[in-house]
Amino acid sequence: MTLADPGPRYHRSFLDALREYHREGLHTDLDPRLLADRSRFLRWLDEVREAGVHGTAPLERDRVPHRILWWIEGDEYLGRARLNLRLNDELAEFGGHIGYDIRPSARGRGHATALLRAVLRVAGEAGIENALLTCAPGNHASRRVIERNGGVLADTSAAGRLRYWCLTRRSTPPA
Repeated sequence: MTLADPGPRYHRSFLDALREYHREGLHTDLDPRLLADRSRFLRWLDEVREAGVHGTAPLERDRVPHRILWWIEGDEYLGRARLNLRLNDELAEFGGHIGYDIRPSARGRGHATALLRAVLRVAGEAGIENALLTCAPGNHASRRVIERNGGVLADTSAAGRLRYWCLTRRSTPPA
């Protein structure tokens, strides 16, 4: 498994994952029937990329520079992460530096833990030394993933989210 930039190579698998999410009532803002058209999918990928570079989006929490990274195996889309390169007030309360999800059929196999570990490395390379992650108090799976990656519970935000800090840069032992 590895991180990859979103791309047309994963079109079919991404649509399959999107249908899985829809069965759970998630990501319903994206219509797999519309994105099935390759040219629309490519335009959507460009929009995702541009929004991240310029921090342009309708929602305030999305108006920061960010990267979308997909967790893939071969041509198979397994999940995604969003790395916010800076925080605004809303993200400091709800969202943090990193958000992630794994498609339903790939859950329970350690993908979320591995994905977060990989994104924390990317965050460190981007100059973020301590990444803020938030999750709902009742989301025990996410709490375990964050804690397995060294997350330290700091507090509960005004929005009722648990706020964790994760170091992104590990000191390397001398040679």
